[in-house]
Amino acid sequence: MSDTLEDLNYDFNYNLFIAKTLLNNLSRHEDKTRATRWMKKLSGCNRTVNEIRLRNDFMYYLIVNIQNGELQPPFNESPPHKPLPSIAHLLPGGVEATADEEAAVFEKMEGAGHKPLLYENSPDGGAFLAAQPIPRCGAFCYLAVVARKPEKD
Repeated sequence: MSDTLEDLNYDFNYNLFIAKTLLNNLSRHEDKTRATRWMKKLSGCNRTVNEIRLRNDFMYYLIVNIQNGELQPPFNESPPHKPLPSIAHLLPGGVEATADEEAAVFEKMEGAGHKPLLYENSPDGGAFLAAQPIPRCGAFCYLAVVARKPEKD
């Protein structure tokens, strides 16, 4: 992940959009309200680059909770009125575990046979696609042209 301020803010805004889109996964109104409060708190946490990184980590875990349809600590409570760095210990596994846990989630999905559909339908199992650059903004298009020998009658 790039650490430029522009990239960090782009990531946060993208994740904020995802979180807002997924709010209907939460069945309880109270959970939707708490998640919205967390989003508002995180939106104001942008004083230093380290705080912005931490904000993005919190947002990642908030999205995971919303996707699962149930808020887990610390998101099952309203956000505390403390600066974000003082509550960093509330993140699952602490501050440093985020990248390792993201990789573990992907490996777990792969092991359970939940590869992305594009990889499942690819003749090489997605090896070619995995090596291609993915744009930060815009669309990714993949086109394959395959020539076959004409069949003899």
